[in-house]
Amino acid sequence: MTGVLLVDDEPLVLVGIQSMLKWEDYDAQVVGAARNGAQALELIDKLRPDLVIADIKMPVMDGLKLMETAQKTYQEPPLFIMLTSFEEFAFVKEAINRQAVDYLIKLELTQQALLGALRKAQERLAARRHAEPARRRPPTERFGMQPFYDRFFIRLFNSLFESEEQMRSQQKELGVDFSFDAYVVCHCELPDLTAQSMSQERLMNLYSSTTRMAWETATRFMACYITPLDPRHFNITFCLSEQEAPIYQEAVGAVLDKVVEVAYNYFSVRLLCRVGAKVARPMELSGSYYTARLCLPERGGPEGAVVFFDGEGGSDSVFDMALYRRALTRAFEDQDAGALEQIMDQIIDSIRAHPARRLQAMDAACNLLFLCLSQFTNGEEIVSQIFENEPEGYRCVYRQRTIPEIAGWIAALRTGLVQALRSQRQGYKDQIIRQIKAYIQANLSQRLTLNNVAAVFGFSPNYLSQLFARQADQTFVEYVNSEKIRAAKEMMREEHVKVYEIAERLGFENAFYFSKVFKKIEGCSPREYAQKLKQD
Repeated sequence: MTGVLLVDDEPLVLVGIQSMLKWEDYDAQVVGAARNGAQALELIDKLRPDLVIADIKMPVMDGLKLMETAQKTYQEPPLFIMLTSFEEFAFVKEAINRQAVDYLIKLELTQQALLGALRKAQERLAARRHAEPARRRPPTERFGMQPFYDRFFIRLFNSLFESEEQMRSQQKELGVDFSFDAYVVCHCELPDLTAQSMSQERLMNLYSSTTRMAWETATRFMACYITPLDPRHFNITFCLSEQEAPIYQEAVGAVLDKVVEVAYNYFSVRLLCRVGAKVARPMELSGSYYTARLCLPERGGPEGAVVFFDGEGGSDSVFDMALYRRALTRAFEDQDAGALEQIMDQIIDSIRAHPARRLQAMDAACNLLFLCLSQFTNGEEIVSQIFENEPEGYRCVYRQRTIPEIAGWIAALRTGLVQALRSQRQGYKDQIIRQIKAYIQANLSQRLTLNNVAAVFGFSPNYLSQLFARQADQTFVEYVNSEKIRAAKEMMREEHVKVYEIAERLGFENAFYFSKVFKKIEGCSPREYAQKLKQD
């Protein structure tokens, strides 16, 4: 039976939650109640509940501090469901990052919502006890890795992977689950609220909160990933199971109806959700993304709607960046301003030659934008400076409605990039190496192959190998091994661990290979090194 502790500084809330469910019918029992976080800590130590339902804002100690303290104190801390209101959404985000099971809006709390959160917690408890997941969901993002997830999906949406092998390598590195039967992209658009009398900061917070709430709502019902595109647009990539794939319009439509309802009820924002064609492979997501944007006319259309691609208007292919990708990548890698200018001029000419293909032109602009952001260590800074006079920065690309406007945006990007390349050739490659070294040090527990790391940073393995050897005075493999052995020695000094345990923790294939690398670098085996430590 699931032991539940209730924590809220309002007595009526405590009474209301306790009476909302007949807990025993759902294999649960309310074991206690507290009025603040400090009292709750005492009860957690005394009662050891499985689940704590706590208000975020409380006197003495708030809900977030309570959760943080419990997680640091106990090896198996209780799970947390947070009670909140709209004004506290920033705290909700922090709670989610701290692995809260769910959050419940107090003013909108219903028996169904409370039961759903309880079931979610019981699933996670079962997973903890039996060391296996209760249901398939995309993995929780690793700290600091969200930009890499976003870049990965943007590359898929815009057909920027050179091969499926390259895509699979990065997918494995990031832990993206593509073991589903089918996939579909929903392109979500928030209304333009700039005309309303609110500050830019408040407007951005509203957009961000709506996007996060949409993701939280969608993942309650179906496996999916969210990818922000700009302040007013984001994509939801739905991963369809064997049961969901044949009825994807019904299944996805039901989820999106919930998303639209939540966005309007909590934020008074009317979302437009356009769902593209179903595809069988992740490499085909660009087609689903493209057809999603064909669902409605570019101007007008209903607000707060969910629309599916009807199969019409999708015969034209997405802009083929394969004609330019290799040359662009080489120009970026070599910091060749002249070559880059020439290639982008060709793209602009090609766009202007086909005035009826606005979507393809927009794809080309987005592809170029992504390449700039991913190929430069400080790409975000460079491109932001180019469009610093635009209210939305470089994301104003999504406001370009005609071929001349899109071509003009690309021309501005070209001019700014050429100027930046000519002024910053020195030091750029050193910055790349510093960033790669930081990534390696933060992921020593992973199997860090040249191909995988090159894929994460958007380089070819051959280029990364040559760059590392020239700039770091050692090969990529030498640096990875030296950092892993450094970490291994720290473990030996601070912990009582076996050789095979260290090998597993540091991502080596086996203990034998770990010992071989250790001896090559240190001149002695791990066991000999451990014996020397005991003697010292």
